Amino acid sequence: MLEKDDPFTAADVEHYLCVMLLSLQSANRRNNRDFLRMFRDSGRYTSFFPASDDAMANARLLERFTDLDPSAPDRPVAKQSLFNVFKMKRPVVILDEAHKAYGRQGNESDEFVQSVNRLNPGLVIELSATPSCARSNLLVDIPGSDLKAEEMIKLPVQVTCFTNADWHHTLGQAHAKLEQLDHEAVSLQNNKGRTIRPMGVVRVERTGSNQREGGHVHAEDVRDYLVQNLGVPSGAVAVQSSTSRELAGIDLLSELSPVRWIITRAALMEGWDCPFAYLLVMLDNTRAKRAITQLVGRVMRQPHARLTGRKSLDQCHVYCQSTDVNDAVQYVKEGLEQEGMGDLKDNVYASYGTAFKMITVQRRERFKDTEIFLPKVLHRDANGDWEELDYQRHILPDINTATIKAPDPQSAQAAHPLEIRATVDLAVDGTSSTYDNPQALHIDESVKIAWYARRISDILPNPFQAARIAQDLVQKMHGSGANDKAIFGRRSALASQLREHVANAMDRQAEQVFRGKLASEEIRFDLEASDHNHRMRKCYEIPVADNDVQLQHYGQSVQLSLFELSLFEPVFAQDFNDLERRFAFYLDEQKALQWWHRIAVRQHGEYYLRGWRRERIWPDFVAMGGETRGKPSVLVFETKGRHLDANEDTTYKKRVFSALEQTFNAGQVTIHDGPAKGVFRLVFDREGFPDAQTAFDSIT
Repeated sequence: MLEKDDPFTAADVEHYLCVMLLSLQSANRRNNRDFLRMFRDSGRYTSFFPASDDAMANARLLERFTDLDPSAPDRPVAKQSLFNVFKMKRPVVILDEAHKAYGRQGNESDEFVQSVNRLNPGLVIELSATPSCARSNLLVDIPGSDLKAEEMIKLPVQVTCFTNADWHHTLGQAHAKLEQLDHEAVSLQNNKGRTIRPMGVVRVERTGSNQREGGHVHAEDVRDYLVQNLGVPSGAVAVQSSTSRELAGIDLLSELSPVRWIITRAALMEGWDCPFAYLLVMLDNTRAKRAITQLVGRVMRQPHARLTGRKSLDQCHVYCQSTDVNDAVQYVKEGLEQEGMGDLKDNVYASYGTAFKMITVQRRERFKDTEIFLPKVLHRDANGDWEELDYQRHILPDINTATIKAPDPQSAQAAHPLEIRATVDLAVDGTSSTYDNPQALHIDESVKIAWYARRISDILPNPFQAARIAQDLVQKMHGSGANDKAIFGRRSALASQLREHVANAMDRQAEQVFRGKLASEEIRFDLEASDHNHRMRKCYEIPVADNDVQLQHYGQSVQLSLFELSLFEPVFAQDFNDLERRFAFYLDEQKALQWWHRIAVRQHGEYYLRGWRRERIWPDFVAMGGETRGKPSVLVFETKGRHLDANEDTTYKKRVFSALEQTFNAGQVTIHDGPAKGVFRLVFDREGFPDAQTAFDSIT
């Protein structure tokens, strides 16, 4: 086995099988080959070349291999480089994950094809789960059914989708399933001495240290919920991302490894697999066909490439949040039947990524020196001063948790999140799986109040009240005739009902506290000449790719955005979704506006609102326009797809926007040139944006 810098001789090649590991980039002329070591003249390969002073031998060599690189343009002597050795020996080139090397179709793909051909290979063998038919000559295709027959994969795939539940419920159900698999694995070890440690892989929306707010599912939110609410030991949870590589140096197949949950966004999509991974939990609402098929492969490797004879340990599970079960099933089927069980990757581009640079985005000239203030939701402190509203300090302490009772387990069934299951399998002609009937493992089925209390601890932080409500629930179950075994069997469903009930009760009280403090003026939302207002920044520094283009409408840059380079962030057209782009064009056509600005969620210094929940509300657009009593009006918009009209998050934001609009318009604006009227709207994807039009009608 050789690496690029290892010396070897002609005798080694003649008498041994020499295998050299190279990255394809090493042979890419695009990297400026004069600076790449395999193209340099070297003393490591003298046995392949004649002596430099033997003119006749060098002439014969160059006549035989006409494309060898010369040591100098004016010298008929071949350069003693590794590259020239390859050209003479015509090696067999094996490309692993060839679809990654070729990348996109076009110039980049052509460049890598040329890089391979430049090595003068005698044969090119490509290994890929998703080969490019345009570039590759497909000779051998191993379908998933063959892998199933060889006991290399876990099948069937059990797909479970929840259509009206939050991510906490989805994760809780996955956790309950992993506990069941763990019990089965312990039984297998006790009966047959075979060790399997079932693990779950969770895909989230965000992993960055500064990306935790904004309503997206973050890796640390999932970690906290697993540890604090579901009782998973902290050492059993690992985050794998571009910035946090907690799996480094850990042997996941070791009996001593504590890791049971792996949280990631995209870091496990490049060839990673662990046979002990049984659950894939999709919390990122992805609907991309390849996104699911890529990740299904991460949980399909059969431990030891040998079936266990236990039905639950010879299949894998996919849990999806807010994804149509038919879509999820179709994606999994296509991944199994068409792409094999290799590394199911989509087009993963070669290492030459798009270059980025930082640019400073300035305001338009007419607003360059203008101080622009926007209202913030403030709360009066003990000294009579004002500070930003904080849920933990200003809302939660005023909620009377002692009045919250446990739900009725029977009536709660109707409100339980809808769970839809489906099974995806591949048929193998003439074969069927045989499962043994092992001795049942003893499981402690006693009812533990703390188990239920932990599952609502993030909603209700008072542990005594959480334990009281949990105990009340268990007593109601006993009162209905259920014994401990029946309660244990329903523990996941009961925990979900309990969590939903307590969350709704807390939310109702939080809204009452919020509205009550608005009425008593303990909470205010207006503009006053003080440092408590939100002061809009005059410039931002943002990353821009070389191939990014500015957002344009009918061939012209948008005219009314507050910042010169289109919108602040995303600044460029390809970063907008279709609804945001169309609404930006709509705003740009409104004559009543002075300016509009696209808000970048979590960007330092950006504008947000607060309601009676812990999370901030990041609207999509803020605008200034209209004249009321000689002063302009502020307009705040959040865009929503039409299918989200009845969504619970949509309902909450509607109520918050309505309350803040009423409060702002009833207040006194004392700041110079501050807006005199506020309009806060959720804008749904309907033709002509009628929701926004009513807002403009109210200020004209």
